Amino acid sequence: MKKIALAVCAASALFGASAYNYEFTPVAGYAHSAGRGLNSEGFIGLRIARNIDATLLSQVELGFDYSPSVGIKYEGKNTDIERYYANLIKGFDVTNWLNIYGLLGLGYEHLGERTDGAKRDSGFAQAGLGFKFPVTDNFALKLEARDLLNFHHGRHTQMYTLGFAVSFDKKEKEMAPAPAPVAPVIGDEDGDGVLDDKDRCPGTPKGVVVDEYGCEHVIRLDLAALFAFDSAKVTPEYEHRIDEVARVLVKNPNYKVILEGNTDSTGPAEYNKKLSLKRANAVAAVLEKQGVSKDRITTVGLGKDNPVASNATKEGRAKNRRVDAKFRK
Repeated sequence: MKKIALAVCAASALFGASAYNYEFTPVAGYAHSAGRGLNSEGFIGLRIARNIDATLLSQVELGFDYSPSVGIKYEGKNTDIERYYANLIKGFDVTNWLNIYGLLGLGYEHLGERTDGAKRDSGFAQAGLGFKFPVTDNFALKLEARDLLNFHHGRHTQMYTLGFAVSFDKKEKEMAPAPAPVAPVIGDEDGDGVLDDKDRCPGTPKGVVVDEYGCEHVIRLDLAALFAFDSAKVTPEYEHRIDEVARVLVKNPNYKVILEGNTDSTGPAEYNKKLSLKRANAVAAVLEKQGVSKDRITTVGLGKDNPVASNATKEGRAKNRRVDAKFRK
């Protein structure tokens, strides 16, 4: 029995995982009892095993063996023997067509005919070594040898079996988690700090300050509220309208501003261009008074060349008379 126990330890190194949860094995075999006063016996049995596939354990097995009409030596009688047991099994793959396994277990033996103290019911321990030959995905032949140690009188019974193992209840394959969707990389082609999927004004020149939609940030000053007719002087009561431009420049010390003066189409072009520049310079003077350094301000007079509305209407001409503040980094 010590040799078989050592074989069990050796067999517990590796084992191929089963694709099924359970294994059902009808068996037939031969048993030889040493010194028990019983003749050698043939037997049949059934086993059901739960596949564990753990590091130290492959199966937990419940079994039943039945030996009919076993001869009792020197008494001319026969007895039936029933054995019930539970085994822990561990094994390993040698090749694709051969598994070797070892087992350790405990059981109970019942004799139908009791004649003397050597032949009574008793518990037993067993150890064994087996060979499993897979035939199909869920069917295999098993050859097994077990040594039973009777707890009552300490004698051994050697049992040899041929089994037909049928696996069932196939395990669900563990699906690998789906890879997390990769978000498309959204670039900023014009480098204005607004991603292309939100940029309403692609192709913005470098250095132009833009709003949250990627369009140039422009503060438009209505000249009708800032200047008297045909004048380039900002009336004091309207200087506060330029505060918005000053606030942007104060908040962003690295910004510079371009003040573009514009007029409608009324009057001589050259005169309007000079007037538009004067009005841009007037707004610049207010910004300087509000603390904006002169070297951060550039003025341009565009005259009538950059309308934002039609000059054919009074309302359109009013919109064209303006100073636009545009920011640069």
